[in-house]
Amino acid sequence: MDTGKINTVLVIITIGIILTVEIGIQKLPLEPLMKTGTARCLEIVLILMVFRWFDNGLGAIGLSCDRIVPGIKKGLIWSGGFGILAAMLGALLFFSGINPFKLLRVVLPASKLDIVLFYIIGGLMAPLAEEIFFRGVIYGYIKKLLYKKINKWSIPAALIISTYLFVMAHQGSSGIPLLQLVGGIVFCVSYEIEKSLLTPILIHSLGNLALFTISSGNF
Repeated sequence: MDTGKINTVLVIITIGIILTVEIGIQKLPLEPLMKTGTARCLEIVLILMVFRWFDNGLGAIGLSCDRIVPGIKKGLIWSGGFGILAAMLGALLFFSGINPFKLLRVVLPASKLDIVLFYIIGGLMAPLAEEIFFRGVIYGYIKKLLYKKINKWSIPAALIISTYLFVMAHQGSSGIPLLQLVGGIVFCVSYEIEKSLLTPILIHSLGNLALFTISSGNF
């Protein structure tokens, strides 16, 4: 990733795109799920177009062509390792008398069509949009911004700030979203190590799909 090309203007434009889309989409006569899906699609396309036009490439947000295949391979490896750790933790909770599936349950829509849309939007489109913004843009920009000031501490500082913003974006009425907190840290670390945004995108997407599948079962 070439985060040196991420400047303040690009960040402001990106934030402006998201705010405009999120506000504008609420005026459309669509169901909530379709509004979310439409918003994520527009955000992905517009942000990628902006970085393509202004930067003449997507390397600044970890989407350069030479990192696509390695990023996918590493994403599968990270996802497998993360899944094994989650299974071990789940087993520990189970033998401690706690049903781990109840802790991971996500409320799914009622109709089959909405469930399919939920999988597509929440399992594919949302992870892509969120990783582009929180890791590709925000994490990359903060890391670059702080590098000259605190050098080696710029990476942990960028991780903390971008993860905090990611968690706050998922903040609900039930307290700190622990899954998003852990996920945000894993996504940042994997992105920094592998230098490809495809790695956290894949981890994020497969993680969401796994949660939805668990929630659809009778555990």
